[in-house]
Parts: sequence; C-alpha cells; structure tokens
Amino acid sequence: MAGSCVSATVGNCEVDLDQAGFFRNVIGALAGTMEEVIGREDASAFVSVVGTRIGDDLARQYRAALGNQASELEAVAAVLVDLKTRIGASFEIFSLSDDEIVLVNGDCPFAEKVVGRPSLCMMTATVFGRIVSQAKGYARVRVEEAIATGHGSCRVRVALGPGEGGGDDGHEFFA
Repeated sequence: MAGSCVSATVGNCEVDLDQAGFFRNVIGALAGTMEEVIGREDASAFVSVVGTRIGDDLARQYRAALGNQASELEAVAAVLVDLKTRIGASFEIFSLSDDEIVLVNGDCPFAEKVVGRPSLCMMTATVFGRIVSQAKGYARVRVEEAIATGHGSCRVRVALGPGEGGGDDGHEFFA
C-alpha cells in the first residue's frame, strides 16, 4: 500500500514534525489561547515575564563571554543580532547611533505561528530591553512593524536614553 503507515515503519511516514516545528506549534498555540482567553494585553504581559527571565539569563551569558566589551554599543547591537540568528531570525542592524539601535528582520523564529499573535512580539521587546538595559543602563523598545501584525518584516527601535529615539512610546527597561 503506497503512502500508508504501519507501526513497523512509522518512522517513514510523511508527517511534518520536527523538534523546532513542534515547539513553534506549542508556543503559537499557547499565545493564541492566551490572547483569546485573557486578552492580548494580559497575554503580552505574561510573555513579557517569560522574556524577562530569558533576557536576564542571555544578558548574563553574553556578559561572561564578552567581558569588558559587553557594554560597548557595537557589541550590544551585535549581541541582539547574534541571539536572534541563533534562534532562526534574520535580524540586521538598520542603523546605530549613540541614541538608538534600529533593527530589521525578515524571518520570525516562530515562523508562521506568529501571524495574528502579536503578544509574542513581547518576547523580542523584553529580551532586547533586558540585554540593552543591563549593558547601557536603560532601554526603551518599540516594535514598529511586526510579521505578527501583518507586515512583511519586523522593525524594532531601541532607544538608549529617556526621550531618545523619536517618541516616548514603547516599553522601558532599567538596569
């Protein structure tokens, strides 16, 4: 029987399942369920709490690896790109100044599972905010465009001081 699976050959079944895809499905389903049950704002707050823990851990790891360079502006921006590359995104530095870091991205680590689930963008905002604030003392992160909200790419602005980076909206982080 062509195309059939039996228990002895289940490993040969054409099932679209791998570890990364499975975890994207889990995260996407969790975010979608939270947004439906408790609302987008509360779901975003929950994702932010998780992002804080992950961001603090990643900041600690990058500080240990980079030593004295960890607080240099170029190194901080490179850390943001590196961590996202490691998890399947394609962030690039769009611009870099003493006032802000602007990053763009064409691939979300959550893939298509992020579409319609903007609460997941709080993971990026919070992880970026924790890493930058621990290195520079302050960060305000604003997700200006997001694949989650129907844009073809993401654009994230990280202001490095209060009142910097064109506007006061976004999420603030302090060291």
